[in-house]
Amino acid sequence: MAAQGAFGRRELLAGGLGLLTLSGCGTLGALAEAVPDLAPAASMAGLISENPFYVAHRGGGANWPEMTAYAYQQAAALPYVKAIEISVCITADGVLVCSHDASTGRVTGVDHEISRVDWATLSGLKVTAEFTDDPTQPARPLSRFDEVIEQHLPNLVVFAEPKTPQALDPLMARLRQLGQPERTVWKQPVNQPNFGTAKANGFGTWGYVLDEPGHLGERLPRFAADPNIDMLGIEKSQPAAVVSRVVGLADQNGKPTMMWAITDAAQRNRGLDLGCRGMMTSNIVGVPPVPL
Repeated sequence: MAAQGAFGRRELLAGGLGLLTLSGCGTLGALAEAVPDLAPAASMAGLISENPFYVAHRGGGANWPEMTAYAYQQAAALPYVKAIEISVCITADGVLVCSHDASTGRVTGVDHEISRVDWATLSGLKVTAEFTDDPTQPARPLSRFDEVIEQHLPNLVVFAEPKTPQALDPLMARLRQLGQPERTVWKQPVNQPNFGTAKANGFGTWGYVLDEPGHLGERLPRFAADPNIDMLGIEKSQPAAVVSRVVGLADQNGKPTMMWAITDAAQRNRGLDLGCRGMMTSNIVGVPPVPL
């Protein structure tokens, strides 16, 4: 019954914001007053206190067209989803775009280098469902970062990553402007130099470890001990010995490790068995939200 109640309140939040905006009271606070039992907003501290905890990778990109506003809406409606992940590029005219790739070719079939064109050029593109578990579902519009973050940051933890150098400073500035650091997590490869700035802004941080000597070699213990990195990440494809080393170093420093990008329960169970506490999954519908 509790899960059903949370689902209903989240549905009401999505619809209620529109109604309150029309009535001149378009704020989350006003909606909370109108709905006293509104579920409290998630926070990074609350998220990582769960074992396991889940993050909807690309908004559930294996279930819906990846990183579209539609995908994030569907993921947010699931009562057990408390966190989403967004990769960000920027257009030539300064619009932040939800995109893992620097170009639009893979997901839309029309190839534009995002940093070289304006938003007007990209705004009519649609993201295919080809890579989802239901390729027959409709394509969905490529989405601006602002339309996603403004809808979901008031209620969910958001892992945000700049995917191009041009997007880094504008993304950091936008997240700071939004003023909700308790639900903001800065995500980048573990060897990047921006975690200190993110922490200075009050954000949480997640440094993910790639299969590269500069990540897995002698520098890894230093990354694990870095006070500017709150969580470590490891790829699901890494051998057990590598996962265990990352988890061990993270544990020594009181930090959780999150495995990504999980696609099924077997991969989730392997990650849990190896000591990972977090699961970033593109299959947020198909990976059950419980350990067993």
